[in-house]
Order: sequence, then C-alpha cells, then structure tokens
Amino acid sequence: MTIMTINDDSHTYAPATPGDSRSPCPALNALANHGYLPRDGRNLTVTQLVSAIRHVYGISLPFATVLAAGGVAKCGHRDGLGLVLDLHELAKHNAVEHDGSLVHADTAPGDVYAPTTVDPVLLRHLLETSTTDSLTRRDLCRAQLTRQAASRPLSSAQSFVSKGELDLIYQVFGIRSSEHTGPPAECDELVVPKSFLREWLGDEKLPEGWNGPLRHIGLLELIGQVREIEKVETEMAASGKVTL
Repeated sequence: MTIMTINDDSHTYAPATPGDSRSPCPALNALANHGYLPRDGRNLTVTQLVSAIRHVYGISLPFATVLAAGGVAKCGHRDGLGLVLDLHELAKHNAVEHDGSLVHADTAPGDVYAPTTVDPVLLRHLLETSTTDSLTRRDLCRAQLTRQAASRPLSSAQSFVSKGELDLIYQVFGIRSSEHTGPPAECDELVVPKSFLREWLGDEKLPEGWNGPLRHIGLLELIGQVREIEKVETEMAASGKVTL
C-alpha cells in the first residue's frame, strides 16, 4: 500500500524559521516543514490535521480524528467559535507530551513546556541500538526501555501512548527486510532504515526514498501492536537485556 510520494514540488522541505510554531512531535513538524500543514504551524484546525495525517502517514480516518481532536482539545486555544492549535502548544508538559521520549530531553523541573528540538545525543543513542543499517521492532523496544529507565516514571496512560508512538514509527517507516521478497503481508517483519530516522527525527523531514507506509494503520491495529510491544518489553526487562 503506497500512500503518497514526497517528490512533489508543491511540498518541498523547508525547515522552520524564527516565529514558526513547532512541537515535540516530529510527525507534525515534518508535515509543516513540507507544507502539508501551514508552514508557520499556527491556528491549525482538526480538519487540517486529519487531512495531512491521513494523506502522508496513511492513518485511517477514525484514528487520525482521535489523534487530531484529542490534541486540539487538550492543548489548543479558542479562535472565534472553535478550537485551533499552535504546534508549540503540544509541548505543554504532561498534557499530551511526556518524559522518556526517544529523542527529546525530559522537561526540566518547574518548566511548563517540554523541549521541542531533538537532542542529538539521544538520537545517536537510538541509532546505535543496532549495528546494522536499520532497526527492528525489538531494537526499537530495547531503545525505548533504555531511554525510559533513565527518565522519570510514566503513568500507565503515558506508557501506552509511548508504545503507540513507537509502533507508529515502525509501521509508518518500516520496510521489508532484504531477505523477504514478494508483496508485503501483515505478518511480515519490517525494519526501519536508520537513514529514514536520521532525516525524520533529526531534520524533521520526510525521508528521501520513502513513499508511504506498506500497511493500513488503524486504531484497532495499533492497540493490538501496543500489546505486542508491551509483551516484548516486559520480556526484555525480565531477562535483563536492558539496563534498568
């Protein structure tokens, strides 16, 4: 399932400029940097968010609506008769944002807003989880466990969200490993190229060579995948394969 192509002159990459609003979410920042959302990242409606998330990341309408409406309701501000969102409002600590992010530093004690820029050391640690040029789902789980072991504890809801974020990275940017041929199947294991993560996380840019997710990404599918990630991480923690 190919959703889109980024080789589109109307959606060229341009990093944020002073005065633009950006969030701790690389997915939304990349959408603004490519013009799928207004490039200033301000006064975004639920409709704009849903449309961009669906088109670029291949997320189902119900799931995209839950993500967009939830973010606007929790973090947005009133504009006329409705609520809109500046991307930076998503940085409100413990609203949607949480500590233990793979590539963002934790919110400093007393701060209202979390960092929105990527910590290069954390990004390097993530990429060094594997000695190959890609990360498996187990690699991503191990990276998350290691990162969260060095962070403040998450609530059960935050833990669920963080696992959902991990699965979206895997499902959206995963490709079939070179040892598999033929059309993709739902049961096939994917790998996430490090080159994709360097661009998407490090530069908040849709990666060169990426043409959309291979699979449908719906809310029920994500819930099932989160349960699988929880099993993997529980097994890793119990076996001592990560430093806790």
